[in-house]
Amino acid sequence: MTPIGASIMVQASRTSGVLTASAIVNRGQCKLMSIHACETAGSMAQIKIFDGTDATGLEIARIILAAGQTIEFDMHGVIAKNGLYFEESSGAVACSVEFQ
Repeated sequence: MTPIGASIMVQASRTSGVLTASAIVNRGQCKLMSIHACETAGSMAQIKIFDGTDATGLEIARIILAAGQTIEFDMHGVIAKNGLYFEESSGAVACSVEFQ
């Protein structure tokens, strides 16, 4: 319970929106908060998130999804210095990336 007069800090994030193909999520430094992904074609899929604006940056997350699987992957505020790039490596997914 919050004491009377105490302030509550809200941690708001920006989102990539739903991504269904590889794309730049953000240019420049940001904080990666979470990744939400859903496999959409009925077979295994793999996604990667890079610190950068293409797939040559530092890979900071890799998620392999089983057919029909949906996940939320909490990144606890990982700092990406050069931007965020989403790569759909294999299969088909609907994915959103939340960042600050």
